[in-house]
Amino acid sequence: MAIDPRFLADSGREIFTGNELLVKGALEVEGGVHLLTGYPGSPIAGFFDCMGSISELLKSKGVRAYQANNEALGAAAVNGAQMAGCRGIVAFKSVGTHVAADALALGNMAGAHPDGGAVVISGEDPWCDSTQVPADSRFLFEHLRMPVVEPGTPQELKDWINLSFKLSQAAGLYIGYIVTVAHADGGGTVECHPNQFPQINTNQRIALDTAQIDLDKVLLPPRTWQHELKTPERFAATIVRARELGINRIIPAQNNQQPFGSDSRPPLGFIVTGMGGPYLEHVLADLGLSGVFPILKMGMSYPIDTQLVAEFSRHCKRMIVVEERRSFLEKNIRDAIFHDLPHEQAADIASRLFGKRFPKLERNAGEDETVDGIPEVRGLNVSVLAQKLIPLIRNTQELPEHLRNGRLTAEWDLIRSVSKPKLNVISGIVPRTPTFCPGCPHRDSSATLLELRENLRNPEYMKRHHNRGPVDLVAHGDTGCYTMLMFAPTEQLMHNYSGMGLGAGTGSGIDPFITNKQIVFMGDGTFFHSGQVAISNAIKANQDICFIILENKTTAMTGHQEHAGTEEDLLGNRHYIQDIEQIVRGMAGTAPLKIIKLRPDDRENYYKTLESMILADGVKVVIADKECGITRHRTELREERKIIKKHGYLPRKTHMNVTPEVCENCLECTKQTACPGLVRIDTDYGRKIDTDLTWCVNDGACERVRVTNEYGEHVKPCPSFEQVTIVRKKRRRYLLPHMALDKLPEPQRVHDMSKPGSAWRVHMAGVGGMGIGVVGAILVRAGHKEGYRVLFQDKKGLAIRNGGVYSQITFVKDEAGSAQQAAGGDTADGSTAHYPSTGNIPYGKADLLLGIDILEGARAVDPREPFRVGSKQKTAAVLNLHKQATVYHLLGRQDFDPEKLREEILEHCNESLSYAKNLSEICEQRLGSKQFVNIMMLGVAYQLGLVPVSAHAIAWAIKDTIRREHRKNIKAFNIGRKLALEPGVLPRKPQAETWEQLVTNKARIFKKTRLRGRTWAMRYEQLVHWAMKQMRDLPEGAKYDLALRIYDLIQYEDHRLAKRYIERVRSMYRHDNPARGYAATIAVIWNLAKVMLIKDEVYVSYLLTRYEKKQRDIAKYHVDVANGDRIIYRHHTNPEFTIGRWRFRLRITTRDWQLKIVRHMKWWRRIPGWHRREVAFRDWYIGLLDRVNLIDDYEQALRVLQCPEEVTGYREIRYPKMDRVRERVEADLGRRSEGPVEASPASAGREASTSAVAATQSGGGQ
Repeated sequence: MAIDPRFLADSGREIFTGNELLVKGALEVEGGVHLLTGYPGSPIAGFFDCMGSISELLKSKGVRAYQANNEALGAAAVNGAQMAGCRGIVAFKSVGTHVAADALALGNMAGAHPDGGAVVISGEDPWCDSTQVPADSRFLFEHLRMPVVEPGTPQELKDWINLSFKLSQAAGLYIGYIVTVAHADGGGTVECHPNQFPQINTNQRIALDTAQIDLDKVLLPPRTWQHELKTPERFAATIVRARELGINRIIPAQNNQQPFGSDSRPPLGFIVTGMGGPYLEHVLADLGLSGVFPILKMGMSYPIDTQLVAEFSRHCKRMIVVEERRSFLEKNIRDAIFHDLPHEQAADIASRLFGKRFPKLERNAGEDETVDGIPEVRGLNVSVLAQKLIPLIRNTQELPEHLRNGRLTAEWDLIRSVSKPKLNVISGIVPRTPTFCPGCPHRDSSATLLELRENLRNPEYMKRHHNRGPVDLVAHGDTGCYTMLMFAPTEQLMHNYSGMGLGAGTGSGIDPFITNKQIVFMGDGTFFHSGQVAISNAIKANQDICFIILENKTTAMTGHQEHAGTEEDLLGNRHYIQDIEQIVRGMAGTAPLKIIKLRPDDRENYYKTLESMILADGVKVVIADKECGITRHRTELREERKIIKKHGYLPRKTHMNVTPEVCENCLECTKQTACPGLVRIDTDYGRKIDTDLTWCVNDGACERVRVTNEYGEHVKPCPSFEQVTIVRKKRRRYLLPHMALDKLPEPQRVHDMSKPGSAWRVHMAGVGGMGIGVVGAILVRAGHKEGYRVLFQDKKGLAIRNGGVYSQITFVKDEAGSAQQAAGGDTADGSTAHYPSTGNIPYGKADLLLGIDILEGARAVDPREPFRVGSKQKTAAVLNLHKQATVYHLLGRQDFDPEKLREEILEHCNESLSYAKNLSEICEQRLGSKQFVNIMMLGVAYQLGLVPVSAHAIAWAIKDTIRREHRKNIKAFNIGRKLALEPGVLPRKPQAETWEQLVTNKARIFKKTRLRGRTWAMRYEQLVHWAMKQMRDLPEGAKYDLALRIYDLIQYEDHRLAKRYIERVRSMYRHDNPARGYAATIAVIWNLAKVMLIKDEVYVSYLLTRYEKKQRDIAKYHVDVANGDRIIYRHHTNPEFTIGRWRFRLRITTRDWQLKIVRHMKWWRRIPGWHRREVAFRDWYIGLLDRVNLIDDYEQALRVLQCPEEVTGYREIRYPKMDRVRERVEADLGRRSEGPVEASPASAGREASTSAVAATQSGGGQ
């Protein structure tokens, strides 16, 4: 694989992500870096992925790059590298610093080799969006006596890796290198320098002379305290070096003509570290105050250069420390000045030093009064800082009036206008919680455990199966993808959380005091990290706990890195594979350890295994062996591409499909799986479940759902799932109308970017999997190619797990030749460049909102959220109106309306420049998948003149970013451009909208599909027209619903049944109140048909094979019958037959020909007891029609008539709901139920002979 040329650049400007900058910085270290190691975690997981992407370069130069089993081992490796004077970098997330602390403490105290050095990268999450605790590793580094370096700009992030090694070599101290989410998930344009590689390397090893090893570095007392005595001296040397290297430096105020009163010093000065520096420069630039105030850049925030602080204190009257999170730099300055400086001088400086508290500068304020300053919790951004600094500057009376008003007032007004939570809050924004990816093997385990947990708590179940009392299962949390068990619908599978590999350890603390059975999930990555120790500890403590090891053969949570159980390491080298089962068996010793390994998608066997293992005493280990869904899907796609390359098309492709007519919207599939491959759709029969072709990977977890209740155990809740195989004989023909994409006019750009200092900003909002990162990378590359300085900031977090994500990109037009400014550094005279210096978009300053997901787009302008990027004067919005379900939407708990969100987003944006359409639907229609919608929307925005780059630059960037399918993506881009020019260029296929159109369509189907079809069509038309004459005043929508259900009842049985239905509806219509909009009649239209159309084996067979369904599937899967395409169905049905007291349920996968036979077996409905519970409920509801009182209590009557809406599902799922509804309705009517839900034989016989509808033999599902 070719090496990315950016990593070979030795000069000039290139663009990198933050994690790439860390790697490029390592490559540029003087003398080369020998060792790159650590353990992946947000936000620095990309550091390891990046090393893997340039593996050939690293291997050829002998750089040792590998992923350690855990953070402590990585830190220890850096300690070992110092023996030969090797330079080492170890990287991990902030909580990993805790794990590595012991090794770091010893290594740092012993000291790095004079020719070596150690840089410890800690990934920080100030906003605490993707980290389990609000960690701040600076305090831990201080505890370990390690200097702390905090870069700010992208250029510093890269270059200071080299400078940190120089610091480390100055006194042998390990350097803590703070990398925040803004750094790692951001990036920008930087100046590159030549790569350097070490002379000692894996290709040129040396023999270590052990006689020359400095044994004084083997620390145990008294050597420990002897080394400690040298710490002040080592700190002093490091401080001097930091000043020499410019890591710590003073940037004087440049505007010396400002009158500041009798004291010529500026009234304010700022001390900054980390991202506080770029954020401050950005704020001052926006306020027109660049160069007005002196700035002390403390790139090394510990230990403190007190002499530099003292010197800076003479540059200004008051000093404001700008840093994220708790007071670290400010605290250390206060401590250090009183330690190093004369007390009087220290007291003077301390009295003028502020940060987390600001001076209260109003005229009537006391000298020592303070107000809240820089926040101590969560993070900073440009606008949060501006909200704090603007009042401070405006109240600083020594500043001239013109500096305290004007732009300050305008910025303050803008911030306030987009932050009004009580006036302009967007309604309908629901949470988007993460869930397992489609195809995730953990979904099988969680779904099985949800069912098992409820059964174990059920006294009757436990008595019947185990002859013991109920068991309340305690689930201990751990770290991995399975940490998402904390979210709905699996909250009860994670009761606590202590950290990685510590779930069982948590259990050991409560185990001696409880009788509950306990489980803990553990991934294979966690097993090799620290989980083995937890199992050993559990065996030693004789815990009663079941380990469920989820072996998916990757470290998935952080982006699919390797571990000791995979075949290849980080650089693609093959290594020995360690087998988890063998390791665990070897740990058992004399303990009666139970170990079973099996596949979790074998639902029945997996359930039984978990049940027996959990209920057994002692330590048990179940290894759930199934590959990660993402890696498996990638493998399948690679194989499919090979086949397509060979044949020109894909001969066979199997999909999981749901038949909406069969679906009862019981939501059992979503309640257990919450799979984003499922969607809820609106149909003529209400809301139903369907599969999303773009997201679904045909894993089958939805179909494997099983439910246990008082009516049955481990029952399959639904026969609507089926596998559809599309067989093709030839290359697909393009059947859609030609769009003339080759001659698209160039747009008139909205934004003038010709002037130096011009900036353009875009906020892109979406869901993980929608390609936010891809379209962001395209824009970044396109902007870089056109010569802009590009800065960006992303939020990935749980991106691939259905979580909300965003990307913010800024283009800046720099002056020609301003390389220093382009890199985000300082100008030659020391002043700060007067251009935005972060990728963060201030409140109300986005030029474009690209809402690839409408819900996340609304979140981007909501005053309650941290973005607030929209303003009516500035922001254009391009919105996708597709409804991407949230977990809570799939569970039926919350809902949102894309159209309403569109209206409210445009209330916060410039509507005249905006565009909104369901582009996902168009994308799937034109390109076969919704995955191209991101590029299509970019095309729309470009053609509207909202993107200030050329089409050529975007096309080049698409090819450079998406090498494999760039042609389809360029086509998607051009389709978007066409849609912007001609919104109606893609007319939708006409659908029946009136009852007359529906009748015409259905009559045509009768003629096509039934024997004596003309007769049936005539009967249908006559019945419908007769019904409409009888009920002329019904709303048009109700007439449509009535005509549809008349058709269904004829198909179900015959025209006689349909006529009885009409008569019942007409009876209700005659007594209904027109002023109420015939609400009662409409309720009967829907619910009487619902109870009469009992979905027995016969009717379900019809619904699964009917003409309308086949035509819909042909369109959905782009089947071209004339081209030789065909569909093969495998229906996952569970038919049941009742003969007297005997019930027979078949667990079979049925074919179309079998169901076409069954659909004609209507005589089965005359078998005694056929779906007797459903028949009884139907007849009970029909009886209600005569009992409701529309005159005295219309609302009560309406509630009663709508009660079947709550009865969903099949058989065992349906029966408890029927019981509850009947009991509640009878109570509501003020009378006791006249009998049990299940009809007695006598009443059933009487009903069969007397009821007008009882001739219909029906059923409630399969």
